[in-house]
Formats: sequence, C-alpha cells, structure tokens
Amino acid sequence: MKKRGREKKEGLNEVDVFVGQRLRELRMLAGLSQSDVASALGLTFQQLQKYERGFNRVSASRLFKLAQFFRVPVSVFFEGLEERHAAQEGAGGAPQTEESEGTLRSREALMLARYFQNIRDPQIRGAIRELAERCANQAEGEGMPGMGPGMGGDAAIGQAAARSRRGRGAGHTVGQA
Repeated sequence: MKKRGREKKEGLNEVDVFVGQRLRELRMLAGLSQSDVASALGLTFQQLQKYERGFNRVSASRLFKLAQFFRVPVSVFFEGLEERHAAQEGAGGAPQTEESEGTLRSREALMLARYFQNIRDPQIRGAIRELAERCANQAEGEGMPGMGPGMGGDAAIGQAAARSRRGRGAGHTVGQA
C-alpha cells in the first residue's frame, strides 16, 4: 500500500528535529498554542505541528519570520545543536530521547520555566531554586542536604518558604510578589 506524501528513506533529519524542538520550546515558554502561532504566521496548525516534530523542514525565510515573531535571534533555533551532535557521536550515533537529553522538553518543565520567569522577587526565586535542587537530590537518593533525619519534602518546602520571607514585612507570604 502506497503512503500519501513523500517518503523519507533515511528517517527524520536530526537538524530539522532539533529546530522543531527549539520552536516548540519557544512557543510553550510564550504560553501560546500551535494555532496561535500558526495563525499569526499564516500557517495551519498542522503545518506548525510538522515543523515542531521535524517532519517538515523550516525554510530560511520561515525561520526568520519565526525569530521575528518570538523576538529572538535566528541563532536561538540552533543553540546546543553542535553539543548534541558531539554527544551523539560519542554515544555511537544513537539518537537521544527527550528524557535522556536533560533538557526542557516536557510540557511540565516548560510551564514551570515560564512561571519561574514571571517571579520578580529574587528571594522567592532563590527559595524555589533551592527547593527544586533539594527535591532533585532527594529523588536521586542523595538525601536532602542540611536536613535532619525524618525531615521530608514538606519540611523543605516550609524551610524554603520561611527563608524567602526573612527580611520582609510580617504580612507577606511566599505567594505574594
């Protein structure tokens, strides 16, 4: 049975996939849907979806328009590509999965980064950064540094919140900016 459209004998091009992933990251960090970006650029959301997945190659002129739309230099779409390529060659050319890349690929991580960018209070940002580090360390089995026995994640949250409130008026809470 013949498939519609063009077939790719060699699979997806790694550069096209990488550019698509960067496009997706920018879109999600901006809090926009595929339809939002597509309509602003005169595309269908399916076309944008194919760009994001690397099924379709983004032309130079379209890449330039995307960079203008997101107000970033075109080079942003290629940042990290050489390091990724070098890492793949070092691993015998095996493609990396989203989970193994250690990058902000998941929807939750991108949303978290977007929310974090909107926090203006440096003390709150520091407390959240410290909390995330402690939670990651605990998840890796290293334990949570500076915490006594029996102190779990809830205690870490309370400690981080208390540190972020120090030096401010008594009426402020962590949720207030």
